[in-house]
Amino acid sequence: MKIEKVASAVVIIAFVIALLVIGKPFLVPLFLAIVIWYVITSINEWIRKLGWIMERIPNGLTLLTSSILIITVLFLLGNLVAQNIELMTTNAPSYRVNIEQQLTRILEHLGLEKQYNLSSMATEFNLNEYTGQLINSITGLAQQFVLILIYVVFLLFEQHTFPRKIKRLNWSEERQNNFQKILNQANTATKTYLAVKTSASILTAVLSFLVLYFIGVDFPVFWAFLIFLLNFIPTIGSIVATIFPSVVALVQFDTLGPFFAVLFIIAGLQFLIGSFLEPRLLGNSLNISPFVIILSLVLWGLIWGVVGMLLCVPLTVIMIIVLAQFPTTRGVAILLSQNGKMGEVD
Repeated sequence: MKIEKVASAVVIIAFVIALLVIGKPFLVPLFLAIVIWYVITSINEWIRKLGWIMERIPNGLTLLTSSILIITVLFLLGNLVAQNIELMTTNAPSYRVNIEQQLTRILEHLGLEKQYNLSSMATEFNLNEYTGQLINSITGLAQQFVLILIYVVFLLFEQHTFPRKIKRLNWSEERQNNFQKILNQANTATKTYLAVKTSASILTAVLSFLVLYFIGVDFPVFWAFLIFLLNFIPTIGSIVATIFPSVVALVQFDTLGPFFAVLFIIAGLQFLIGSFLEPRLLGNSLNISPFVIILSLVLWGLIWGVVGMLLCVPLTVIMIIVLAQFPTTRGVAILLSQNGKMGEVD
C-alpha cells in the first residue's frame, strides 16, 4: 500500500512539473501579473494606514494611485535598461581596445603572451553580439508586458469579488478557517520577505551606485538597478551582480586598479548586507532551510528560467505553508523547513 502511495506521489509531482514546463508561456506572464498585483495592493494598504485622512479617501482612488505609481516605475526602468544597452553597443569599439590591452598585461604577467592570439581572443569577446542578445530579450519582455498589464487590470477589477466567491463555495466553517489561515500565513511570510529583500536590495544598489560613480564606471545607474534586481535571486544573484560591473571596469579602464576596487568593494557590500543585515531582519519568519533554497533556486530556474529564480523563495515558502496543513504532507513540510516547527501545533 505504501509503495502505491509513493508511486502515486511521484506521478503527481512529475505531472505538475511537466505542466509547469509546458505551460511556461502562459504561466510566467500570469505569475508576474500576480506579483505586480500583489505589490500594488500591498502599497495601497500601506498608503491607507498613513493616517485617518487616507482612510477616508475611497479605496478605488488609492488603488488607482498605487497602480499608476508601480506601472510608471516599471516603464521608466524599462526605458533605462534599453537606453543603457544601446549606449553599451555604441561604446563597444573602445572597450575592445581596452580588452586587448588588459589581456596583454595579464598574459605577460603569466608568461603566456606567445601562446595566445590576442586579436582572436578579443574578437571572440564580441560585445555587440552580447548586447544584441540582451536587446532581443528586452524586446520579447516588452511584448509580454502588455499581456501582463492586461492580467493586472483584470485582477484589480476582480479582487473585491474574491471573498464573496469563497463564501459561495459553501465550505464548512472549519474549512474556511483553515483556508483563511493558509492565506494569512502566506501573506505574512511573503510581505516580510518582499519588504526585507527590497529594503536590503535598495541599500545594496545605492551603495554600489556610489562606489561605481566615484570610481568612474560607465552606466552606474544601470548597474545599480541590475544589482537591485539580481539580489532577489538567492546566492547566485549576488555573485552575478558583482561580476557584471567588475567586468565593465576591466574593459573600460586601461589599468587593473578599478577592476579590483569594484570587485572587492561590491563583493564586500553583498557579503555584509546578505550575511548579516538580511538574516537579522528576516529572523525565522520564512522558516525555510538554506539547502532547500538552493534546491528551489535550481529547480525553478530550470522550469521558468530567470523568472523562476526571482520567485523561487516566496513560491517555496507558500508551498511549505500549504503542505503543513495536511497530515499526509506535513512531514514533507517539516523536512523542507529550517527548524522543523510548523505553526501553532508545535
